[in-house]
Amino acid sequence: MSEISAEERQRLAESLAEAMRASGEAEQASGLAQAQAARQAAEIEGLLEGGERLALRGRDLRASVQELRDTLERGRLSTLNAALEGARLGEVAGKALLAMTEEVRSALGRSADVLDEHATRVAELERERERLLLALGPLADAARAVSSEVARAAERSRAQRDALAGLGLTLRQELGVDPELGGLLSRASREAQGLMETLAALEARGAAAEAQVLRDQVAALTKARAEEP
Repeated sequence: MSEISAEERQRLAESLAEAMRASGEAEQASGLAQAQAARQAAEIEGLLEGGERLALRGRDLRASVQELRDTLERGRLSTLNAALEGARLGEVAGKALLAMTEEVRSALGRSADVLDEHATRVAELERERERLLLALGPLADAARAVSSEVARAAERSRAQRDALAGLGLTLRQELGVDPELGGLLSRASREAQGLMETLAALEARGAAAEAQVLRDQVAALTKARAEEP
């Protein structure tokens, strides 16, 4: 085992523990980002698929509208034929038939107008759908690219964690460096510093007595720990 001082081993252990902690946090963040990116990509893909299904339904609807339009047009032609037939009949029967055919023709005309309005609205919806699909296309490509890049970053984080774990094992075997112990000491140092800052803040707020009580409690706990077998 190479000879290094205990202080150097401790600094090395703390540095390695901090690196392993940061690597673990980075891996966790990468995993969350990967899941979110994959979810967003799937949602955009779902919207694109929904848009394609709407396109199929739109074509069916346009075909149905055209079929109804043709039916109405045939009905109007039939009323014209009926009107011509009424003109050849006598005055009483002819007028009645003409009045009836005119009423039917007017109703068919209104129906055709309403159908045309619906067809216009369907066409507007189709154009809006096309604009949305054009906007979603690049978003879907970008989402897939982000998901792939995040997946690669997560893989790099896992590789970094494994490399640090291997380095920690090597340092433990070769130099007696214990990253776990270093991590505990580093955390204890941070928490002790936080405690001192809290006590100082209490004293600054006029709670010196309460701060002293806490100091005494910490001292008592430290003494009790030291006296344990």
